[in-house]
Amino acid sequence: MINDYMSLSTRKGFNKSLSHFRLVTNIVQQMNDGTNLAEVIDGLEKNKEVEKSQIGPILNAVVTDRLGYTSLSLNYPADRSDFSPVWAETERWNRLDLILAYHHPQLGISLINPKNKSHWETLRELNREELLVLYVRALEDQDRALEPDAVKALKSLLLGKAVADTGKFGGAPPRRAAPPPAAAPPPAARPAATAPTGAAAQPQATTGDEEAAAPPPPAEAAGGGKKKVTPKYSIQVSNELFHNGNVEAWKNIVESYKTKHPGLDVHIFHDGQKVNNINALFKWGKVKHGDAILFSVSGDEIKGVAKLQRYLFEGASIRYSNYLKKDVNKVLNLF
Repeated sequence: MINDYMSLSTRKGFNKSLSHFRLVTNIVQQMNDGTNLAEVIDGLEKNKEVEKSQIGPILNAVVTDRLGYTSLSLNYPADRSDFSPVWAETERWNRLDLILAYHHPQLGISLINPKNKSHWETLRELNREELLVLYVRALEDQDRALEPDAVKALKSLLLGKAVADTGKFGGAPPRRAAPPPAAAPPPAARPAATAPTGAAAQPQATTGDEEAAAPPPPAEAAGGGKKKVTPKYSIQVSNELFHNGNVEAWKNIVESYKTKHPGLDVHIFHDGQKVNNINALFKWGKVKHGDAILFSVSGDEIKGVAKLQRYLFEGASIRYSNYLKKDVNKVLNLF
């Protein structure tokens, strides 16, 4: 018999569990204040305060088990990248809280607030046959009867279908408790003494302590811990056939890229389908001259995509042999 408490028997396991419980408690408090779970997780991911493996358990514990959102799951029927009708419509649904859980085979679970345009811009697209779960909950108990119709309407929007009679989901948003007042700002620094009138301005000498106290330059916007996915780039096959030599060239190129950038993944698509094994592209006559193979890259800090695109193009041409010349058990040094 497996003991449910075995993970708590070590200091590491206990501390990890305690940290997760504190995180979930904080998330529940923010949701009680009216913040959408996808917005909360987005901020935590950007600050690297949550691991990807935690999102599924948090989603189930909070949204399904504790709050009882109405849900609906589907395998998305076709690739789609334009979601402006979805957020333009749902941002008016003030009576409802909406969450989408997109189960990406490489990136894991991504949470989306369908009312938030920026979430769609980060996601870029939904891919065919991948799992999408819709969660809907009324913000007031007297509106719970709206949830079944709302989840069906949300599904129709995601499938590109027209929806009617959505006015009942709108109305004035429920009143929320006012947030606590912001802390008083620290007293302003005393201005530096001005030079006497007529005296030339002299540079002020600074000490090491003053330099340390100077405010740092603003940080560049970064994705933090939230992984991103590039658009799909097209590679046209210029060889007579995309045969075994081309396949081996692509395998070596991708291996070299991932060795140089270990946090990044390369995803390949052909004929509308994701290619999980590059060897599957080799079938005599399957991929011909003029056919297009697509690829995208995912990860935190995406680099070297232009160079990867150039190498993959050459790997799909008559110059594929340039990428077969390597020592056994070694990786090509391309990046």
